Amino acid sequence: MKILFIGNSATYVNDVPKMLERLARGAGYEIETDMVVKGGFRLSQHAAGIVARDKIALEELQKGYDLVILQEVGNCFTTEEHRLETAEASEILVRAARETNAKVMFYVRPPYGRGLEGYTAEEQCPLLDDLFVGLSKKLDVECIFVNRAFACAIPTVGRALWGEDNAHTSLRGAYLIACTFFATIFGKSATLLDADVLTPEEARPLQEFADQVALEGLIPWKN
Repeated sequence: MKILFIGNSATYVNDVPKMLERLARGAGYEIETDMVVKGGFRLSQHAAGIVARDKIALEELQKGYDLVILQEVGNCFTTEEHRLETAEASEILVRAARETNAKVMFYVRPPYGRGLEGYTAEEQCPLLDDLFVGLSKKLDVECIFVNRAFACAIPTVGRALWGEDNAHTSLRGAYLIACTFFATIFGKSATLLDADVLTPEEARPLQEFADQVALEGLIPWKN
């Protein structure tokens, strides 16, 4: 399986795609990942390259990916303008990916640990959900609900999910992301995965959080 990630630093910090490759390979799934990412980039900026027929953007999509994963900035839900911008950009990118016969999924990103525009980490999770659940229904795109996995983990793991800037994830947070990707994409338990950068004791609860969200459909704030 060839997977292309389109996004920003929420994808490339700790190189989540390569972590997913390692973990999947250890569980017997061969995948190859690539990224089109730039720090702070919105999906609208990626979409602008497609609209302008940007050669690099188009050639990247035309490499024959099986799956394209779209990741948006953290404040995409904070204003109606941002929400509309995300919706319009997503429609452009989904259409472009489908023209190459790729499946598309939304990476519903983790919250900021330090809070964002007055919203706590816990409050950001359902607001991200509201935006992308609606978009997923409109565009017939599945979601990888990393935000829900973080909502599960925050009460017990807390700020250890983020790095020093309290915005980007730590290695523990990145591992939770990769576990949620694996369980969602392959429909298999994340407990099949190696601990990778963590100890088995650190990894196990994160694997279980990923399973609860991806395989059991848990929405933490509704349970």
